[in-house]
Amino acid sequence: MRTPAHKFLIRLACAGWLGSVALPSSAQDCEVGVDCPGFALGAAYSGDLRRNTTGGLATGNAYSQMLTLSADWRNETLFSESTLSANASVMYMGGDGISAEYVGDLQGLNNIEADSGWRLYQVWTEFAFGNRSHTTVRAGVLDLNAEFDAPETLGLFVAAPHGIGTEFSQTGSAGPSIWPITGLGIRAAGAWDNGFEWRFGVYDGAPGGPEGDDFSHIHVSSEEGALTVGELAYSSDRVNKISFGAWSYSAEFERIDAALLTDAAPQTGNRGFYALLDVPLGSVGAAQFDGALRVGAANADFNPVDRYTGLAFTASGFWAERPDDALGIAIAYARLGDPYRAAQAFDGLATTSGLAADDVLAGLAGKSRDNARTPVQWDAGPNAGFTTGGPWLPVNGNHVTINAVAARDDADSVFHHYRRLIALRHELEIVREGRFDLLLPDHEQVFAYTRTLADQADRYAEVKPPNGRCEKTSFSAP
Repeated sequence: MRTPAHKFLIRLACAGWLGSVALPSSAQDCEVGVDCPGFALGAAYSGDLRRNTTGGLATGNAYSQMLTLSADWRNETLFSESTLSANASVMYMGGDGISAEYVGDLQGLNNIEADSGWRLYQVWTEFAFGNRSHTTVRAGVLDLNAEFDAPETLGLFVAAPHGIGTEFSQTGSAGPSIWPITGLGIRAAGAWDNGFEWRFGVYDGAPGGPEGDDFSHIHVSSEEGALTVGELAYSSDRVNKISFGAWSYSAEFERIDAALLTDAAPQTGNRGFYALLDVPLGSVGAAQFDGALRVGAANADFNPVDRYTGLAFTASGFWAERPDDALGIAIAYARLGDPYRAAQAFDGLATTSGLAADDVLAGLAGKSRDNARTPVQWDAGPNAGFTTGGPWLPVNGNHVTINAVAARDDADSVFHHYRRLIALRHELEIVREGRFDLLLPDHEQVFAYTRTLADQADRYAEVKPPNGRCEKTSFSAP
């Protein structure tokens, strides 16, 4: 379904490319197509070889590769007091997955690990208003991480969470519009002379196709909604970058622990924020030391990771002839939210209610006991009277009507039924001590048995209606 906004973005992206093939470039002392007018083609190849030596899923080597082909164009004469630029890039990803095949980690060790195949990465057109203005509007197929939550010092590290925080990259039905699966978007950005920058974007809330392996899949619908992102950043001679950003999805999402709840209708509210502090730490001789701290939070009701912290230290400038060489160490910590932990009690089953109820119950019966370990429902109060703190597993919503206090007040409850059974065992010795003999072991509807104690004998029969229907049946007891 192509909405008016969808058609507008496609036309806007195409407009720049229709102009680019007709206009000459001019040679200047700058990067053509990026910093000065002109047209430029580019290609880059990255390879990553790793080995898992012990633990994880398996030991072995993994080689990942990525080939990027790009074209950039920039023009400053097509519109008065404005600059028009455009970009198109495609990527080929291939090779092995160190995380998927060998380690099995949550966050990802290799930031170029992806399913093999060609993908359209970006196609966009950007307008800059006024030759001296710092305000731009970009539209097309966009990678939001190219500008939002973009690292500085953390960019040295190739583990995925140091490119974009795990609490953000996990969101949405198939992830946000970031590498390697991008979608339609529009973003506005600006800067002031005092070092502050702002940017705001609206992106497809569910980029990519159903299988996630298409070269490109452009589809926008109100049901899938949109992802909005805003960020304010600051940099100066003494600050590499300080930024704060917030994001929110407009679509409704199913709770991650929906299978544990009695009322699990899809809800809105999938949102979060992130913050970055990246500063120089000082220097020793020619060596420069930098440090970065990034924190982020996501709504635990819809996402496995609800808190993330990334920390990095780098050292660079050891050799004058190689100024770009750097060494560093980084840590990425992701905290799993309580709803996700509770859903993991299903012991290998999906953490949403996509499975039929019978399949969930069958899986629980064979694999897990946590369904019998939920907090005891003592009364109708908070946490069913089980604790004043936070229980490990969530309290069932039916505790307001099904609880110990209600059972004691109901003469026909299971509680009182068992009391009568216990009293019967105390009253009748034959029930307590008598020998049990099954009379009709192969009968499909009748459960008949005898209890015998010395010269006493009692017979009991229980009739099970077939298919839940009450029907007459006859049998002969031995």
